[in-house]
Amino acid sequence: MSMALWARAVLTMAAVAFSGAVRAETAADFYAGKTVTIYVGYGPGGGYDAFAQLLSRFMGAHIPGKPTVVVKYMPGADSVVLMNWLYNIGPRDGTTFGIVASGVPVAPLLGSDEQRALGKYDARKMNWLGSLENFNAIGIAWHDTGFKTLDDLKRREFRFASAGAASGGEVYSKILNETLGTKIRGIRGYVSSQEDNLAMERGEVDGIFGWCWTCMKADKPDYIAKKLVTPLVQFGLAPEPEMAGVPNAMDLATNEDDRQVWRLILGALVMSRPFVTPPGVPAERVAALRAAFDASAADPELLAAAAKGRRVVTLYKGAEIDALLASNYALPADIVERARRLSAP
Repeated sequence: MSMALWARAVLTMAAVAFSGAVRAETAADFYAGKTVTIYVGYGPGGGYDAFAQLLSRFMGAHIPGKPTVVVKYMPGADSVVLMNWLYNIGPRDGTTFGIVASGVPVAPLLGSDEQRALGKYDARKMNWLGSLENFNAIGIAWHDTGFKTLDDLKRREFRFASAGAASGGEVYSKILNETLGTKIRGIRGYVSSQEDNLAMERGEVDGIFGWCWTCMKADKPDYIAKKLVTPLVQFGLAPEPEMAGVPNAMDLATNEDDRQVWRLILGALVMSRPFVTPPGVPAERVAALRAAFDASAADPELLAAAAKGRRVVTLYKGAEIDALLASNYALPADIVERARRLSAP
């Protein structure tokens, strides 16, 4: 064999070997026999854990290679501890992802000085898989308080049960008070939706601000069926179809600056259960995880299990989170500062 033929044969064998190595790195081959871990940014129990457990039961069947999927916990600082770990320390091979608080992606914009100092991540560089839930927050009044419309909240003070200065209800009420001239005041010291409900039923407060429509449907269906409450306003980037006729805060903004502030603050609601994997994960595995996440959200068995647990699954895709974050982080500094001031305790 001539030297030229020998060299050509060696190059051909190398090319074949290289193509075989590439084939061995497909997502299916990588994930076969592996364990994928979903970390929850809180302790066991609660909504974030419920959605992680739900996803863990079904997502493995949709990931190429069908790996085992397990749930672990990494609580701390309202899930910022987990976000920091995923961004700076966690494995970047596609075997680890987590569910964090809905406000964490924009905490560097809207958080307090302490929260912003604690966060050591760039949410735009993370690989967002998507969210399994989005919801509209609501403001409701007990049926015998005389509050029927938002205009009533301009004429006299409306008191609602509040968990504290940083709660969603207080943020939303501050914006309405500033932009519409309403007289809404949080009565603090109520730490759960159950306590909020009891306070409203007993007449300690006039109603609730910051609860969610789907939560009320699941936990207090009698409120709707028996017309025990009057929905006054909803808060979401888009109106809740089942709340036709109830004004949406986004539509109440009278200028573009107000609308931009609302979009930034309410953006967390559309990705209320966000799942995220670290930066640097190979693109093919990110694509496989995103496809598996989307398929899981449409899986009839997962949807049946969610319904049994009184959970409503609404997919918000990873690409949609990417687009929302890009838009939020591109907002003018004065808009971000105003939103942060309104969001701050």
